[in-house]
Amino acid sequence: MMHLSKITGFTVNLSPGAYGVYTAGEVLSGQVVLELGKAVRITALEVCARGLATVHWLETRSIGMNTVYSDFTAHESYIRKRHHLLRDNGTLNILPAGRHEFPFTFQLPETLVTSFEGKHGSVRYWVKAKLHRPWSTVKKTKKEFTVIEPIDINTPDLLSPQAGTKEKVAHAWYCNLGQVSVTAKIDRKGYTPGESDYFGFYVI
Repeated sequence: MMHLSKITGFTVNLSPGAYGVYTAGEVLSGQVVLELGKAVRITALEVCARGLATVHWLETRSIGMNTVYSDFTAHESYIRKRHHLLRDNGTLNILPAGRHEFPFTFQLPETLVTSFEGKHGSVRYWVKAKLHRPWSTVKKTKKEFTVIEPIDINTPDLLSPQAGTKEKVAHAWYCNLGQVSVTAKIDRKGYTPGESDYFGFYVI
């Protein structure tokens, strides 16, 4: 616990100009900030940029009187880059008390997928720093960032109309009131911020 008390702050800060939002091909830069109350011996300090898509869902099926659960999980990596800010070269780095900033820069790949959070999966991006010290567990900190990939809405698929229908049996208390059909229509799939659209909504 003596080692932990020497470290008063350990954070990853991204350059403020980007506000944590990037597109493919951009340069991601920032600093790993280490604040020490006392001098600390450090073996190594590294920073890693990651982008990962994960998907997970459960499926059930009945076999006789039993219910069998199938667990499906998959991952896909979009970026995995690492920089050594203080390299382990066999000798200890002794940092004095105070604030220490270690700048880093990552070139993002030319093709990335937009950040996403869903019920069964996600696409997440983050920068993680790891601090290695002798006779101590690895101390970690991370900062998430968002990737937004521009989409050209002037494509045939996004310019085509979209419609959907949902049918359901309506109930009131214990009475069956019959089947209700709801249809919604829009004139195209793709829009830009600030645009308005005619939205068709029909109930039968």
